[in-house]
Amino acid sequence: MGNGANNHPSNNIVEEYLCDAPDLPELDYQAFKGLADGDKQDVIQREAEEYGLERPKGYSVSFHYNPHVEYHHFGSSHPMKPWRLTLTKQLVVGYGLEYTMDLYEPRPAGFDELAIFHDRDYLSFLSEITPQNMKPDDQSYLGFGFGGDSNDCPVFDGIWNYVSLYSGASMHAAQNLLNNQSEIAINWSGGLHHALKGKASGFCYVNDIVLAIQHLLTQHQRVLYIDIDVHHGDGVEYAFESTDRVFTLSYHKFGIDRTGYPFFPGTGNINEMGPIDPANKGKGHTLNIPIDDGIDDDQYKWLFKTVTGAVVEKYRPNAIVLQAGADSLGGDRLGRFNLNIKAHGFCVETVKSYSVPLLLIGGGGYTPRNVARTWCHETAVCVGATLHNHLPTHIPYIQAFQGEENGGGILYPDLHNTKRHDNLNKQLALQELVAHALDNLRYMEGAPSVVVNTSGITEEQIMKIRAEIDREIDEEREDRHHMSVEKARRTRERNTGGRAERGLR
Repeated sequence: MGNGANNHPSNNIVEEYLCDAPDLPELDYQAFKGLADGDKQDVIQREAEEYGLERPKGYSVSFHYNPHVEYHHFGSSHPMKPWRLTLTKQLVVGYGLEYTMDLYEPRPAGFDELAIFHDRDYLSFLSEITPQNMKPDDQSYLGFGFGGDSNDCPVFDGIWNYVSLYSGASMHAAQNLLNNQSEIAINWSGGLHHALKGKASGFCYVNDIVLAIQHLLTQHQRVLYIDIDVHHGDGVEYAFESTDRVFTLSYHKFGIDRTGYPFFPGTGNINEMGPIDPANKGKGHTLNIPIDDGIDDDQYKWLFKTVTGAVVEKYRPNAIVLQAGADSLGGDRLGRFNLNIKAHGFCVETVKSYSVPLLLIGGGGYTPRNVARTWCHETAVCVGATLHNHLPTHIPYIQAFQGEENGGGILYPDLHNTKRHDNLNKQLALQELVAHALDNLRYMEGAPSVVVNTSGITEEQIMKIRAEIDREIDEEREDRHHMSVEKARRTRERNTGGRAERGLR
C-alpha cells in the first residue's frame, strides 16, 4: 500500500517553512470514533504523509498479525496481558506505519504444523484442556507443565486458539522471507521462547520460534537466533542444541532474584555452550550472555554490538530471528534492567544493518504501555521511519499512555526514572564477560556447509541423515586405511620395488 508522501514538492523542507501547517485537525478519540470509516482512514493517511512515512527504498517489510490473538486472557492477576498487543497495534496504525508495510492476517497453525516440533500427546492435551475439564491433581496435568505453586501457565478459555494464532503468524512470517516477499517480517504476537517439546513453561505453551526456525531451515543453511528478553531463551536453545545449523545467542538476567531464588529459568550462564560431547554437531553453537541487575543503555548497546557482531562475522548466517522481548526495559513489572526504548531498539537497528533476512518477533514484556511503545518504535526502525514524540491523540486507549505515571502521553518517556534498579554491572566485569564470550566462539568451527533442505523434511530428520552419512564416510575412511595397511604388508612381503628385485629385471 502506498501513500501520498511522494507527492510533496522536491524541496519540501523550504515548502513546509513557507506554507501554512497542513490542515490536520487534532482529534481526540471520541471525535475520531464518530467519523465514517473513509474519513478515519484519511486522518491516518494524512498523519503518515505529514511526517513523511513511506515504504522503504530497496527492501520490503511485512507485518503479520491476527487480531483475534488479542481476545485471550491469562487471568486478572497474571502478568501476561495480551492487551499489550492491542496497544501496539493501535500505535502502529495511529502513526500511519501501516502505509509503510505489507499487512497480513495469517491463519491459525494446524495440529500437524505444530507437531513438526511438539509431541503429539502434549498437543492433544493442549487442544482439549479447558478450565471446566482440567484436573489439577492429574499427573499428566502437572507433567505437561500446568499447575504447581506458581501456576505460570494457567489453563484459560481459548488456549488452543491462542497458541495456534501466534504460532501461525510466526510460520507465515518465515514463509514470507523464504518466498522473498519481504526482507524483514514482523510478528509481535510471537516469541514464546520457554515452551519445550512436550511441556509448557514460563507463560509459553507452544514454541513458535522453533517452528519458524525449522521452516527457515528448509531453504537456509544457517540461522542465527538472538534473544534480548530479560529471561534466558532456554526452550529455543534446547531445541537446537544438537545441530550446527542454528546458533543461539541470548542476552539475559542471570543470578539470584529478589526472593532469593534463581532468576527464571535459572539457566544461561556464560559456560553453558551446548553439548559437551565433541562429536555432537551442536557443540559451541550456543552463546549465553548473563547480565546482572540494572544494566544501562550505553553498557547494553556496547555489549550487544560487540558480541553480536563477532557472532555474525564468524557464523555468517543466511537468516536471523530476533526475539525482542520488552521485559528488558526499565520499569518492567518482572524485569531487572534499566533500558530505555531507543536502547532496546538499537538492537533491532544493529541486526537490520547486517542486511540478512530478518524475522522479528515479540516475547516478554509486562508493562503493556511500554511494550507497545517499544514495538511501535522498532516497527518504525524496520521501515526506516522517524516518529514524533507526542502520541497521536486519535488512538484508542490514549489514556493508557497519559499522566506522569504512564509516560506523559509521549512515545519516548525516560524509563530510567521508573522503578530504577541499582546497576550492579561494573565496566571491568562487562569487559571480562565479552572476553569470555569471544573466547567461547573459538569452539565453533566456523560456518557449516551443508546441502540446503528443500524437501520440507524436519531438522531432526536432517540430523539423522547427516549422522548416517558421517557414519558411512567414517566406514569408508576406515576401509581405505585397512586397504592401505594390507597393501603395505604385501609390499613388504614381496619387497616390491626393493633394490634386489630391480637388479634382477
